[in-house]
Amino acid sequence: MFKKLAFWKNYGEGKLAQAGDKVLEAMVELDPEGMSKAEIAAEREKFEKFCLEVEEYRTTYEREAAEAEAARKTYNTKMDQIQALESAAQQSPEKAEKFLGAADKLRDEAASLLADARQEIEEAEQAKADLDDVEAIQKEMAETIKNMERNLNKAKAEMERAKRAEDRASKRAEHQERLAGLRSSTTGGVASEAIARRTEDAKKRTQAANRRAELLGNQNKKQENTSSADDEVAAILAGVSRSVERTETELPDRL
Repeated sequence: MFKKLAFWKNYGEGKLAQAGDKVLEAMVELDPEGMSKAEIAAEREKFEKFCLEVEEYRTTYEREAAEAEAARKTYNTKMDQIQALESAAQQSPEKAEKFLGAADKLRDEAASLLADARQEIEEAEQAKADLDDVEAIQKEMAETIKNMERNLNKAKAEMERAKRAEDRASKRAEHQERLAGLRSSTTGGVASEAIARRTEDAKKRTQAANRRAELLGNQNKKQENTSSADDEVAAILAGVSRSVERTETELPDRL
């Protein structure tokens, strides 16, 4: 029973994780800029919290360093006192036993202080190493956020350039389409053909009128010439008829 529950629990978590990934992918497709900004904001939030942790490490190091420095100073002071007593014993042999006795007591204290100082120094060095590590991580996190912001700005700039290029291409295509329409649209073609037909018809009518005028003009001239000749003949005949009056009843053979 417990094995089945564990199986379904893990199976369900796996499916939820997969569903979550797919939802995130869909959201990225719908709003890549918004998702990027949200991701950067999440990184900044983590960075701010980590910065507080770094300051805690720094405080620890500063405390350990101060304690190590204090232990070092105490030990060095103790050693200076021992040296002073030993120097006094050399300068005043009659008091040497007292001075050296006091120096021996301080030497036991110095030994204890030396152990404490070494412990404090070791702890301070470890705290400094920890601080160096977290500061390195802090710098990496800051650089990561900067890179994310730079990449987002770069992607936005590239997207804007792509949109402008797409807009220019669309306008260019629209312009070319309009030019093509002006060159070979149905209305323009019919109008051009109609004008051409009318021009050709006008030429034909002009040629026909010129030919007709030419032909009719020659015919009129011929008719005028014929009329003139007929008039002349009629006049001659009439003159003869008026000047010659014959009384003879016979018709002589004059041919």
